[in-house]
Amino acid sequence: MYDQYLHIYEKLPLGVAGLLMGLALIAMHSIALLKPEATKAALSKAAENDKAGRVLLTVDFIWIFLLLLDVSWNPLRMNLFDFNSFRGILLIACPIIWFILYGEKKNLLFPRALGLFLLLMAIVPLTAAFLKEPVTRLLIPIWWYPVLTVAMFWVGKPYLLRDWAAWYVQKPQLYRYSNLIGLGYGALLLVCSFFWF
Repeated sequence: MYDQYLHIYEKLPLGVAGLLMGLALIAMHSIALLKPEATKAALSKAAENDKAGRVLLTVDFIWIFLLLLDVSWNPLRMNLFDFNSFRGILLIACPIIWFILYGEKKNLLFPRALGLFLLLMAIVPLTAAFLKEPVTRLLIPIWWYPVLTVAMFWVGKPYLLRDWAAWYVQKPQLYRYSNLIGLGYGALLLVCSFFWF
């Protein structure tokens, strides 16, 4: 069934992936630079925002469920190869785990949900950049590998988002220069998307 099947992630052109990533970085870092106080306040409260955490957790598990759901109309379905026999068990476990996490009364749900979301999101641009010709494609994994590392920490140790955010907002120079670097990186990705990707 999967012999000639190309996953939807693999159909995403490198240029489109770079363009979308560049635009996202420019938008996020521009907002952070133009509205620093509002951004810092949002960062300081993010870890404790259980409502946003539940929304993002729901998005995560819908995404995972669609990756597991093996029906012809589902473009997100994924080949599990040697683990394909576990697909039914995973499909049943997915909503059960979501229900348990969603209903559990505890703080710091948002960092776990955000970490899981970033882990799911990273595979899209990384797949688009995988084994492509221009060496500038490396701009995509160079950005995403540190993000993936941080995301795994947030899933396992969600209090780190709260602690890191509290430290980050107290460093005005770091805040400014890190967002300028992010803005420049996004612009560089846009240039590469138009000329080399």
